[in-house]
Amino acid sequence: MPGSQRSEKMNNKKLVANTYYKMVTNHRESQLFFAALKLDIFSYLDNEISIEEIADQSTYDIRNLKLILNALASIHLIEKHENKFVNTEEGKFYLSKSSKYYIGDAILFRNEMMSLDNIENRVRFGPDKAITQHNQGQKVYNFTKLAKVSIPEIYLWRIEPLINLMNTIYQDSEPNKILDLGGGSGAMGIELCKAFPNSKGVIFEEPKVSLVAEDLISKNNLSTRVSVQKGDFIKDDIGSGYDIIIASGIIDFAKDHLQDFVKKLYDALNKNGIIYLITHGFSEDYLEPPETILGWLSSHLDGLNLLLTDKVIQDAMTDSGFRLYKQDKSGNHSIKVYQK
Repeated sequence: MPGSQRSEKMNNKKLVANTYYKMVTNHRESQLFFAALKLDIFSYLDNEISIEEIADQSTYDIRNLKLILNALASIHLIEKHENKFVNTEEGKFYLSKSSKYYIGDAILFRNEMMSLDNIENRVRFGPDKAITQHNQGQKVYNFTKLAKVSIPEIYLWRIEPLINLMNTIYQDSEPNKILDLGGGSGAMGIELCKAFPNSKGVIFEEPKVSLVAEDLISKNNLSTRVSVQKGDFIKDDIGSGYDIIIASGIIDFAKDHLQDFVKKLYDALNKNGIIYLITHGFSEDYLEPPETILGWLSSHLDGLNLLLTDKVIQDAMTDSGFRLYKQDKSGNHSIKVYQK
């Protein structure tokens, strides 16, 4: 092999090696970011402020605070103007607790929920046998906390596509009855009822999580139009006579009873009723989307076995009599609308 080719091949290998070292840097950046969220650093930076002022307000050690702030500025998570620091526009919008779009708590919760700490031991010794046997999400996830911290996320990414699509479907009419199934906070069902002021809504959730939905309904002054039904949406009756059912990120939890669950959805809808289904969009080989595969990895190492591919879900829906009305993507999630 000529020397120039050997040199080019070696340079390519070095580039690959650099990507491995970049992962180490990325991990340190993530650790710094999570620490800044836990310390609530971004909430001090809505306006330009000196290290001394932050230290005075927070009682943090001024020496180490300076190191942290400079490090955050070096990776452009905040800005440094001479001897003062301030949020970026995005940081003020998403990471300061003064913003109604604050997602810091959701990020911290998801990092904890999806943590791959002790992955080596879980590979060596296997999953939790009790979790494997029951295969129930509530054995692994804190759905109540998830419902609380994910409210800003839902308003950022899920409400607008839902409202826009339903406005298109119901141009000359309104849905009478809407179900937000396993809806957590119920934000999607609540906002859809607000978009259609003559409609009634039901948020179906397990008893502990339902308290979050009841609180949000009260805050929106919708107690006369939106009710909460408590139970297990896989085992229990979910009601009937619905024009729209929202099923956001829940169908995987019905994996062991998929066909029965989909038939339950079909039977609960009026003729021409709509299912607004948000799934994780998994490919047949479980290699896409990688962000979601990594997000579920921790719980699956613990013993869960829930993930359904898009094809499996679509086959179950069409086998039960649904027809695919529309499909779209939202970030890493797949949106599919089925009609009875």
